[in-house]
Amino acid sequence: MNRIEWKISEQNLSQELISADGWWHISKTQKGTEKPTFFMFNYDLLLTPHGTGADYRECFETFIADCDAFIRKVEAVRDEAKEHLQSLLETGKTLARE
Repeated sequence: MNRIEWKISEQNLSQELISADGWWHISKTQKGTEKPTFFMFNYDLLLTPHGTGADYRECFETFIADCDAFIRKVEAVRDEAKEHLQSLLETGKTLARE
């Protein structure tokens, strides 16, 4: 009788974390014993600035206006991320003292 030899692959883990409002997404992956890697994005920032119009001038003008709006969006999302990180750090300090 032939003997069966099994090859055991490394375990690959994948996890999706999504905020309750659906805007924040974090993907966590880990291969075998390697350290996990994380990838985060915010849906508010997926559509980059763009311009539209009846001519070149209008296209550039709407693009510039959209850039300004996008900058405000980026700043708001960045500030929200900073607040969340600060909250995580404070929670970690509290847990470390207990």
